[in-house]
Amino acid sequence: MTTSLSSDVPVGYFSWAEYDIMAPVQPKTENALAAAFISNCGARNFRLQALEGLEKANIKIDSYGGCHRNRDGRGSVPVVVGAPNIQDFAPSPSSILHIRELGDIEPIAKKMKYLAENPDAYNQSLRWKYDGPSDSFKALVDMAAVHSSCRLCIHLATTIREKEEKSPGFKKRPCKCTSGLENVHHVYVRERGAFELKSIFLRSGNITLQALESAVLSKFNSSKHVPIWKQERPESIRGGNELKVYRIYPVGMTQRQALYTFRFKGDADLRSHVESNPCAKFEVIFV
Repeated sequence: MTTSLSSDVPVGYFSWAEYDIMAPVQPKTENALAAAFISNCGARNFRLQALEGLEKANIKIDSYGGCHRNRDGRGSVPVVVGAPNIQDFAPSPSSILHIRELGDIEPIAKKMKYLAENPDAYNQSLRWKYDGPSDSFKALVDMAAVHSSCRLCIHLATTIREKEEKSPGFKKRPCKCTSGLENVHHVYVRERGAFELKSIFLRSGNITLQALESAVLSKFNSSKHVPIWKQERPESIRGGNELKVYRIYPVGMTQRQALYTFRFKGDADLRSHVESNPCAKFEVIFV
């Protein structure tokens, strides 16, 4: 259990419950264009250099942290000196200004001045507050709807079950049967954050990504399934009763793989996976 999405059980710095992410935008009350919150003055990055560079570009900054502190109180501005993949954690593509390297300081400073002088452009960068964040952001934050201790139990129980299924004495249902001229593959699926698996069936002549998604939706809709995150999300972005699939991926993948790096390359790739992994198990993320 670490904060990394590559961990078996990620414990992120985010959740719908702990942070009022969808709170309405508050009117600007300060003259400064930005607010800085930096207290680790010895960090191995160029945050302080970026802060100084923006100030040299005539960007007024109120600093509330331990470094370059000049104000008390609270404030915020979406200017980030962060990892190259910081956009993976942004609620929408235009919601942050990303300083990737020192050479970005001047264009970012110009962008900040432009946004300060153009309310419509500034409001557009916060449009997600009204329309809702991207599906990728929902899928990321929804992970925390199930407490990390519960997800740890699910991970351990899944590992134990996999070992039991490989033992010689384990009895399980057939993974494939014949219907007419076709084979029918028995595969399993569960929602991310759940332990129990549901059975679905794919005909050998129609093992496609579309058929898999259709079978998953049919199975969960038939039981009037309510997504795990339903009561955790702010009411404004809970949506209706219709299920929407964001990702389907093999059980056992990390959340970094599931959310950002893994994709079946096409129908042939899915078919190969199902045929080479009897009783294949999948997880689905609904948004």
